Amino acid sequence: MKKLQLNLLVLFLLGAVQLGTAQFVSDLHKVKPTLRNARAKIFAQLISRDKNPQIIDIRTPGEYASGHIKGAKLINYYDPNFAKNIEKAGFDKYRPIYIYCRSGHRSGNSIPVFKKLGFKHIINLGYGINEWKRLEMPLEKGMPALKN
Repeated sequence: MKKLQLNLLVLFLLGAVQLGTAQFVSDLHKVKPTLRNARAKIFAQLISRDKNPQIIDIRTPGEYASGHIKGAKLINYYDPNFAKNIEKAGFDKYRPIYIYCRSGHRSGNSIPVFKKLGFKHIINLGYGINEWKRLEMPLEKGMPALKN
C-alpha cells in the first residue's frame, strides 16, 4: 500500500513539474518588450554584466573597420536585406540585444525593425559610437574573420 501511495505521489509531482514547465514556455511569448536608450558608460556596464552579450553594430563596413565595440557583429543598416540579415544571424530574441551606430540616429530608426522581428529587450546606445569615442572607451579595429 505504501509503495502505491509513493508511486502516486511521484506521478503527481512529475505531472505538476510538466504542467509548470508548459506554463513557463507559454509565458515566454507574453514577455513585455523593453526598450532602453543608454549613454555610453551605462551601455558598457550592461554589456560587461552580460555573460555573452549580443551586440550589433549597424554602421557600414568601413565605419565598423575603423573601430567597433569588442564582440559586435556587423549588420549594415543600409543593406536592403537588413531585417533578413538580423534574422539570419540567429540572435536570441528573449535576451537583451545591444545596438549602436555612429550617432544614435540609425540605431534609433532601426528599433521598429527589431520590435517587428520579435526582440523583447532592446538596448540602444543613445549617442552612438561618437560618445563612446569621446569618452575614450576601448574599440577594436578591423573586420571580422571570414568563416570557411
